[in-house]
Amino acid sequence: MAERRPLIARRLRPGHWVAVDAFTAVALAAGFSASAVLVPESARVPTYTAVPVIALACLPLAGRRRWPVPVCVLVLVAAVLAPFTGWEESFVPLAVALHAVALLEARGTATATLVSALAVIAAGSTIGSPSWAEAASTCGFAWLALGLAWTIGLAVREQRAYAAQAVARSAQAAATAERLRMARDVHDVVAHSMGLISMRAGIANHIAATHPEEASEALSIIEETSRKALADLRRLLGLLRDASGDRDGPPYTLDSLRELVAAIPAGDVRVELDVEPGLALGDEEALVVYRLVQESLTNVLKHAGPARCRVTVGPRAEHGLVVEVVDDGRGGGPREGGHGLAGLEERVILYGGTFSAGPVPGGGFAVRARLLSPGDSGKDEK
Repeated sequence: MAERRPLIARRLRPGHWVAVDAFTAVALAAGFSASAVLVPESARVPTYTAVPVIALACLPLAGRRRWPVPVCVLVLVAAVLAPFTGWEESFVPLAVALHAVALLEARGTATATLVSALAVIAAGSTIGSPSWAEAASTCGFAWLALGLAWTIGLAVREQRAYAAQAVARSAQAAATAERLRMARDVHDVVAHSMGLISMRAGIANHIAATHPEEASEALSIIEETSRKALADLRRLLGLLRDASGDRDGPPYTLDSLRELVAAIPAGDVRVELDVEPGLALGDEEALVVYRLVQESLTNVLKHAGPARCRVTVGPRAEHGLVVEVVDDGRGGGPREGGHGLAGLEERVILYGGTFSAGPVPGGGFAVRARLLSPGDSGKDEK
């Protein structure tokens, strides 16, 4: 997909804007000066006296973006002098200066500048007009131009501030989401693998002298588990350096789930896996199911003690995939402050499902999740 090019205005650098303002200032000064010279009958005093005032009002506009308030003050001084020279268009450069003040300065400063400009124009219209009706008409038109320029500048300023805040909030939300995702992945890999390694190491240490063959088997499982954990950690660390890498690694399948259950030590925990025959899962759905079962079994190993655990995947009830991990152990769930169940709930919610975890009446602990199948969310809304 081709990258969108920014608008012309967005490509201009600060130096380019200074050049634009300088051209505008010179053009206004030249235009008003030529009008005063070519139409001398419109002036009530000699025309040469208007040219310095026009220059004072227009030429400082070249620096209005760098020094908005000083430039506006100079233009206001020129607007005070303008009625005495017969120049009636002093509100035009004043509107340009007011726009810069409203765009670049604080609201209080911009408001004070606007009030001063309106007062100067009102006084000038009274001095330069032969009747109150003409003064009111001239003043009203000038006030409209000043108010419009000031309002546009203020609106652009607020829009830029809102856009900057929106970008900051979006970046913060993206960083938080990425941090939580990495925390979930690291926790899932480390907690489960270390739990298996710790239990197998305990078994090997206990039977090393009396059953060396079983101890050797336990050590082999520890080696295999640690190798897989190390590979997953390397992948996660690689993602921190290169965000374009594979986020989820190799795809998980129901066979991966069976391998996970088979790796659980059978000494203290007996796990039964019940998967609906013919069940097919997408890559994202299989990843969520795998992490659900993985973390739940880790908690069973750590907290349930000698227990039986049943893992059920399916059936699809009301267009949803039900995943349950229920044990009959001591009933004590993970300790407060743990991150595993919180990470599971985040995964399920991100997938559009529901999650619950808690003790079971009569002893034991249950983790249940209902995942929406792709496209089912739209069906539920109908």
